Amino acid sequence: MFRCQVTGKLSRLGDKMNKIVVEKREKEYKNPETGEVVGRGWEIVKEISATDEGVKIWNQRHPEQL
Repeated sequence: MFRCQVTGKLSRLGDKMNKIVVEKREKEYKNPETGEVVGRGWEIVKEISATDEGVKIWNQRHPEQL
């Protein structure tokens, strides 16, 4: 059991926990020996736990993050 951080409700026993990425930042990956940039990507800064109902509510409120 866990508390949904979107609805604030306690989940039912056996409910699946979903993670929603709330904030991310761009990341450069460098070769430690040469210092050369070998890739770019994203890294998660903050994520929240949500029930299936919480995910539906989050997606309705934040359609730009889909």
